[in-house]
Amino acid sequence: MKFAACLFSILLFINGIMLTFQYHVYSDQLSEQDKAFHYDQDIDVVYRKGKLIVNHHLNSLPEDSMRFIWPTKSIKKSCSKNDKNNCNRLNKTITGLQKGKKEEQTLSYIIPISKTGIKSGQILRDIFLKIENGTPVHTTIHITDQTHSNGQWITGLPEVASKKLSLVQYAMFSGNGPVTSLYWRKSKMKKVFTNDQMTLYGKNDIPSDLTKSLNGLELEKFEHVDIIETEKKRHSAGRILFTSEINEKTLEQKVIISQINQKYKFNTSPSWAPAIVASFLTNRTLGSTKAQKMTNVLKDYMNQNQTTEWKKGLEEMEGKEVTTTRLDNLLSKTLHLKTSFFNMNATNGNNIAPLLFEDKRPVYINELQQNNVQVIFKDGRILYSIKPILKKLGYASKVGTHGFYITSNSRSFRFPMDEPFYVYNNHRYDIISQPIEKYGNEYYIEEAWLVRLFLVNVEKSDKRIDIKTSDHE
Repeated sequence: MKFAACLFSILLFINGIMLTFQYHVYSDQLSEQDKAFHYDQDIDVVYRKGKLIVNHHLNSLPEDSMRFIWPTKSIKKSCSKNDKNNCNRLNKTITGLQKGKKEEQTLSYIIPISKTGIKSGQILRDIFLKIENGTPVHTTIHITDQTHSNGQWITGLPEVASKKLSLVQYAMFSGNGPVTSLYWRKSKMKKVFTNDQMTLYGKNDIPSDLTKSLNGLELEKFEHVDIIETEKKRHSAGRILFTSEINEKTLEQKVIISQINQKYKFNTSPSWAPAIVASFLTNRTLGSTKAQKMTNVLKDYMNQNQTTEWKKGLEEMEGKEVTTTRLDNLLSKTLHLKTSFFNMNATNGNNIAPLLFEDKRPVYINELQQNNVQVIFKDGRILYSIKPILKKLGYASKVGTHGFYITSNSRSFRFPMDEPFYVYNNHRYDIISQPIEKYGNEYYIEEAWLVRLFLVNVEKSDKRIDIKTSDHE
């Protein structure tokens, strides 16, 4: 018996050590993944027919391990033969760097292009190596064109120098921030305006008053972009923007929103999200009609302290994934009231869902907790998302030609939604207020109508809301 107890104690001790070890390893991994860092990069691009040969030099790297994000189309990835550091930090799978004190690393890769060569007006998107959680502070790009194609290269960075030699054409670009894409056109466009924030390529000179206005734009901490005049609607690529309109408002908006897209990750967010974030960070009202209306709803509601806290929270999201849920969480924290304003608008098309606040207490139906029942406040009224409640109470519901329909084995309702009556078991009843309302894609019923029509009791405590069916049907 003593032996068994002793053995159990030893095993428990060893298990404790193993768990502690695993915890520290896991914690170290988390901290490494969460660490954001900055570095510099010098990219040498050689264009030969059918491919771009890239030598990508990374500098000022941290000692921690890091992971590469290779361009999707890249092939023949390797350590550069000219790397003085002998690539001793590069791992065997070429997926990242191990811990080490060497601050420099040069990598080589090829970006295949059509055998017929690059086409005039073609954009090569996301063709450069990135580092997970890393942000380039400064980028220099050297482009050597060995195809005698002449033409014009655009990167989004300020152009420093260009030369046409007997065998090659050379261009150099240098500036702050990352670069993701390249643009090439056969016929060169004229630089009609340039300053530290933008270079505008157009067909004709711009008016002097527009030049004065563009020079007067105050966009702090914004990196240089290239804007190209075009008759066709084209999608921007990183710091390379296209416009069919040459005016101050359009150019200002394109520059600001492109920069916000560079600084934040809006991978799954609606198209209006970057404009709303940009509007608050720059004290402007930008974007589509829906984006502007949503921005105004928030500006009209927030006081000065709330606006300051909201903007601070947006600034802290820089470099992170921005989703409607994260925006709702920040807004709820800022206003000290739970809201799903952004999520509701994400599923509401071009319509504007109002700023509604929610009861944080969990909802129980006949003692079972419900995770999908939402309780909101609107104009002094308390409303419940009706569909999940009806399902639990044994009703079916649907939206039809003449309104919102609810049925069970013995009861049926029709709510026209825009008429002052409802129909119960084929009998019409006039009403003063609508029992059911729609916000976003959800249908809600007022609490008093829920109790009256569906024969339930609603009981509330500090910790929960209980919906219980009455004894009589």
